[in-house]
Amino acid sequence: MGSLSGYLKSRLVGHLDYDLWRPEEKRKYLKYFPKNVTTVLDVGCGRGELLWLLKNKGFRVEGCDTDAVCIRKARGIIEEAKYADIEKLSEYYTNDSFDLLTCLHVLEHCHSPCAALKELKIVTGRYILVAVPNARYIAHEERDTHLYSWSEKTFKNILENTGLKILLFSKDWVNIFPNLLRMTPILNVILLKIFFGPMELIALVEK
Repeated sequence: MGSLSGYLKSRLVGHLDYDLWRPEEKRKYLKYFPKNVTTVLDVGCGRGELLWLLKNKGFRVEGCDTDAVCIRKARGIIEEAKYADIEKLSEYYTNDSFDLLTCLHVLEHCHSPCAALKELKIVTGRYILVAVPNARYIAHEERDTHLYSWSEKTFKNILENTGLKILLFSKDWVNIFPNLLRMTPILNVILLKIFFGPMELIALVEK
């Protein structure tokens, strides 16, 4: 059990493991993209896995982060990756400048999630795709790295209180067995559903 706990800690707490490169773990988010989207800003783009996927699929994409190492790595994929604070996003981008903003596992690290959502709302032309951990299933070690957490009900509340319209809401299992995902996807899904609850809340919203 100790080794499993250590493995989970490395997978769930290590948000900034600069050597990891797993774009396949971001692929699941593409199914939530509206069909009329052509321009995307990935807020909190990290090392650029989602940027890489979107660029290869023909989207016009930009990314931003506050971590200098991540920005440098992301610029190896696209030039349009830069520093930007999500809570002051409109200072870096013009209003209504993208069809879709993606904000995947960023809000829980913000000092003011409400302010961050309001900034996302200003910059997006229409849609925002947001993902956060499900508070019910957050690992004990991970609580030290998150400033906020939400249940399904409270996450919907903060979105709606910001004036965002929820178009789609989903619960998903975070992949903590990446090797099994590549070798035996069905077994991976079975293990996640047996031993863990839906660890992620995902919402597509419209301003």
